[in-house]
Amino acid sequence: MFSRFTDFNKKHNTTITDVDKRKFTEVFEQCDEDKNGYLNREDLKVAVVMLFGYKPSKAETNAMMASSIQAGLPGLPLERFLNLMTSKLIAQDEYEKSRQVFTAFDVSCRGFLTLEDFKRAFACVASHLPGQTVQETFRLVQYAPLWLFFYCISTV
Repeated sequence: MFSRFTDFNKKHNTTITDVDKRKFTEVFEQCDEDKNGYLNREDLKVAVVMLFGYKPSKAETNAMMASSIQAGLPGLPLERFLNLMTSKLIAQDEYEKSRQVFTAFDVSCRGFLTLEDFKRAFACVASHLPGQTVQETFRLVQYAPLWLFFYCISTV
């Protein structure tokens, strides 16, 4: 059986790359509808959706806008936006996406995948693989960390 609880207790350092910074800057520029160098509350919400895939709550938006409001600025400037998005990216749970995918394949909600669950998962994402390959892969990863399962699926 393949458990979703394997290796989730380890903390990993997330580094921010130049590509991440460029992406943050591009999103900022796209969301700055007034082209004044600041994001208003609605612009900020759209930016977070674009970058992280969820709409921030009112409380989260207030917290992100607080320093700009206190400084009397018309919105969130690029430098502060970059700092906030960098913090969010570093704090982001690197396993959350894997958990969501795992949960989609754990149809019986048991916290592990059986060989049959594994076969169904591969049928969804790599139906061209022969059954023997899927079985051999299951044998290889059934006691391995969860990331290996997703690596196997993503490389086929």
